[in-house]
Amino acid sequence: MYLSRLEIENFRIFGSRDEDRHLELTLHPGLSLLVGENDSGKTSVVDALRLLLGTLPEEYYPITTDDFHCRDGNRRTSLAISAEFAGLSETEAAAFLEYLEVAEDEKESPYRLRVTLSATIEEANATSSRRNPVKWDRRAGPGDDPPRFDGPSRNLLRATYLKPLRDAVSELTAKKGSRLSQILQSYPQLRGQEVSDWDPDKPESSPTTLIGILRKAEHEIRSSAAIVTAESSLNSDYLERFSIGPSPLKGRIGMPSQELRQLLERMELTLADHDPGASRGLGHHNVLFMAAELLALERDDEPCLPLILIEEPEAHLHPQLQVRLLEFFRSETGADTNGGLQILLTSHSPNIACKVPLPDITLMHAGRAFSLAPIHTKLDPSDYEFLERFLDVTRSELLFARGLLVVEGDAEAIAIPIISDLIGCSLSERGVSIINVGSVGLFRYSRILQRTDGPDIPVRVACIADRDVPPDEAKEHLTPERLTAGDLSDEQVQARVTALTSDDGGPIQTFVSDAWTFEYDLALHGLSREMHAAVMLAVKSKSRRRALTPPEYRQILRAAFREHAAWVAAGDTGEVIAVRVYAPLLNSRASKAEAAQQLARLLRRLARRRLLDLEPRLPPYLVAAIRYASRNDEVANTAPG
Repeated sequence: MYLSRLEIENFRIFGSRDEDRHLELTLHPGLSLLVGENDSGKTSVVDALRLLLGTLPEEYYPITTDDFHCRDGNRRTSLAISAEFAGLSETEAAAFLEYLEVAEDEKESPYRLRVTLSATIEEANATSSRRNPVKWDRRAGPGDDPPRFDGPSRNLLRATYLKPLRDAVSELTAKKGSRLSQILQSYPQLRGQEVSDWDPDKPESSPTTLIGILRKAEHEIRSSAAIVTAESSLNSDYLERFSIGPSPLKGRIGMPSQELRQLLERMELTLADHDPGASRGLGHHNVLFMAAELLALERDDEPCLPLILIEEPEAHLHPQLQVRLLEFFRSETGADTNGGLQILLTSHSPNIACKVPLPDITLMHAGRAFSLAPIHTKLDPSDYEFLERFLDVTRSELLFARGLLVVEGDAEAIAIPIISDLIGCSLSERGVSIINVGSVGLFRYSRILQRTDGPDIPVRVACIADRDVPPDEAKEHLTPERLTAGDLSDEQVQARVTALTSDDGGPIQTFVSDAWTFEYDLALHGLSREMHAAVMLAVKSKSRRRALTPPEYRQILRAAFREHAAWVAAGDTGEVIAVRVYAPLLNSRASKAEAAQQLARLLRRLARRRLLDLEPRLPPYLVAAIRYASRNDEVANTAPG
């Protein structure tokens, strides 16, 4: 049995069905990951399931007026949460017999179970803080008026919930109502432990139940010489002398009689260290707490929903431990393991996101769910295979950003953030990430966000591509077979641009350089002086195989500026100067990444000294790409092309 579909209407960020602002989420057996920025709806999905199903161990989690969707200052007065379960076995179907719907055409299990929670605010203007005006109930089954869903059947659908930013040390410490005591009470191996099997008439017998062991321990403590002597002295030396009448006062020293719950509340769970005085950090305690929670999933042969809800498991964990934890979760979802767990995971961690297959990821954005399964994206099967190999931590940031700049190399990834800051368009302030795809797969990454149906994902994606048409002035630096601008007709150049932009659509737009490459175009459009200085610094740094000293830096900078001024004074064209600037990078005399780093350093230095008005000196395509990705307005929901 697994949760196959979830629908939410008028609950928190999710609006009404009539306005197409409700949530419809399709799930599958195994692990499903919800990713997205804060306030995108991930926690609301988890909390909706907690309200609908309840949790193990049981927790009190009421619906309040704040849970009802509010739009334009108007709070809705009704909400609904509905879940559908599929894949029921014969045993599970028998447990929910009166609530089932049977689909005879299903190839696997024909049984379906639909559970719905409905809630209303009966007193919208209630002012009393003592009374919750929300009324709600659960129902299950097909039809418009299904029966109430209460009692033992509902208990079989409780999910296991691991809350975020958990205080693991506090949760596992001995105290009244501790989480550990709740987990242990629901653990099947403790069934029957609340009964004492110790015989007081045979005090030397060996009990096996926890309460039996406790009763024997209480007896042995009372029988110890120290307690017997203290009790005798208390009675004979003091209480008898305080007594009046024929019935003397007598005291009894012993332990209070405890039940299983009280015994479990006195237990704590700690990490076993070789050094008794050693302590562990929050990360390892977090793992310990999650392991303890998994005990709540263990059942005998009793039907139950093997669903785990986990929020932000990466809290306090270093990247390698995050990956180790994810590997464990994935192994536990196999069909041969406990019947196969179903895990719904939310995360902000690129380390986790890059290790989960794309079809298992749902991107949450502004209360909408966008599945990345093949039927919903424009990725083809080869794209999925490619991304499985190359979607790393850095590139998985595209699942969390408000806007994306997809670039082809290190130089763009290094220089563009500084350029954006200096033209008043900070990428970090606008939640824009740069994804460096390393000259390959530009659209194989961006197509993740293109949809085959429904609304577009409102994340603007600007792909920055080189036109790669060298000017005629560069012929001496190229191989003889390399074509330059003069060798190509206008139609051939336009065909190249059209090919680069052919996959545009929805939120994705490609911005093609005006001439050749990123560095050449920067030099051509107004940054030739600064670009030349940056390249010369990179050349000298590479030749000396060490960082430049401050005097060396200043000397090289002045020499580069003088050389550039001489070119301008000689009347050289912009194309000729730009080729000279770019030539050391073309011939690998300097690293493009280091040149970009030197350029970023120089631009920031000039900006601090107010010697730079940058935007008019930038290629227009670059400014347009930055501003497109940085806009926070929603992408128009155009029909997919």
